[in-house]
Amino acid sequence: MEKKYIFFDIDGTLTNQNPGGIVLESTKKTLQKLRDNGHFVAIATGRGEHFAKPFAIENGFLNMVSDGGNGVTLNGEIQWIKPLDRQLSKGIIDELIDKNITFACQIDNEQVLYSCSKVIYSSEMPHTIKEIDSFQDVKDIYKIFIKCTLEQEASLQRVHDLGYVRYHETDIIVEPLDKFIGIQDVIKHYHADLKDVVVFGDGKNDLSMMQQAHMSIAMGNAIDELKEIATFVTKRNDDDGIEYACKHFGWID
Repeated sequence: MEKKYIFFDIDGTLTNQNPGGIVLESTKKTLQKLRDNGHFVAIATGRGEHFAKPFAIENGFLNMVSDGGNGVTLNGEIQWIKPLDRQLSKGIIDELIDKNITFACQIDNEQVLYSCSKVIYSSEMPHTIKEIDSFQDVKDIYKIFIKCTLEQEASLQRVHDLGYVRYHETDIIVEPLDKFIGIQDVIKHYHADLKDVVVFGDGKNDLSMMQQAHMSIAMGNAIDELKEIATFVTKRNDDDGIEYACKHFGWID
């Protein structure tokens, strides 16, 4: 059997909800069968490494593309996590301050957000919030969490310089959106062939990797944009969709 390098999004793909949810028993068994059959199995997530790591450990993943493509973990060891472009991220922050829009930044690989807004940022995300005087001397910025209405979002110009996703009704997050960059790094590390890459996804931040991967599988609950470009559309995340696709292509019995 030809070895495949299979990358799974977490929320809404490996789990039965987006965000959150649980991993179905059929999915857990499928992942183990894939490993037993010699396939390379990894996570490809927009989550920061610090946020994705507990999920990875719980579900037996040693390999991971994190931080929307900017982070790579192999055999349980972080290889690197690259920050956002410094100049572009600072431009976004300046605009947010000028428009008095509340925001917070992730400035390291920890579950802590730093806010310098007059109204301290709050979020349903499981982060500790700390106040900071200024981001002027901050070396690295990994994500920018912005609390804004749809009307405020429409007024923002600089966020498009880096790209963003609205994960919550009240929040958008500026973050890396090309998971395939990290996937390419993994394939290069193992001297493998990109034609053996398979990606599973369901949401907007999976779009770039679905467009670029040799084989892309959209969950039945995926957004229409993914279904339109996917190699294959499987069943829903809560209807054994991962098991169904892997059996369909003969990667497991």
